[in-house]
Amino acid sequence: MKLLKKKPRSFDVQVQDLTLHIQASTDFNEESRAAALSFWEQLHAYTLRNPQVRTSKRPIEVPEDAPQIVREMVALARRAGVGPMFSFQGAVTDHVGRFLAREIPDVIVNCGGDYFILGRRRQKLTVARRADGSTVAVVVPASKHGVGVSMTAGRGRAAVDGLAVLAESCMLADAAAAGVQAILPKDNGLRSALVYLKQVRGVHGGVVIVGDRIGMAGAVEIAA
Repeated sequence: MKLLKKKPRSFDVQVQDLTLHIQASTDFNEESRAAALSFWEQLHAYTLRNPQVRTSKRPIEVPEDAPQIVREMVALARRAGVGPMFSFQGAVTDHVGRFLAREIPDVIVNCGGDYFILGRRRQKLTVARRADGSTVAVVVPASKHGVGVSMTAGRGRAAVDGLAVLAESCMLADAAAAGVQAILPKDNGLRSALVYLKQVRGVHGGVVIVGDRIGMAGAVEIAA
């Protein structure tokens, strides 16, 4: 599909129960919608055959004849030690971001706290503390291939007050964020979560806020 260049703007794409907020140097509304729907249909058709991809909280295996994006979801979630259900939203975000990245050098796709960010300059994302509404700004580095960020909190029993995980893809960031929230309720949970983030291959780093404590792991920068 060839993208037709139009004037810059931001726009939303609705895919079933997901809303993707897109900021691009050019308006690719219809092309983005078509890409998202095509991907969703492919993914939905496979999950009807293998519902575990959509529901499993634990790592699984899929056969070699599964679609490439499904194999990638499953593999990255397994790398993070969680089930592919935690990488589902990130997969949709990644797919649309990668589609747009073939034609334009600057794009942000946001879906429910998950981000695909491709840019020639560093950018900031704001992590809000749930306790008091104060914020911490996390720097997203410039990238020619895109950076995945997950700031999705509220999974499991973890009382996390703020979270940002940066990784090589949104799928992996999403899965690693789920891993962090599974670890936090355990004894010495914050320290263990930071060690975990350093050990997941492909995760650039993360910021975890619990109460009045802020933990940082890997190559992540906080801005004033």
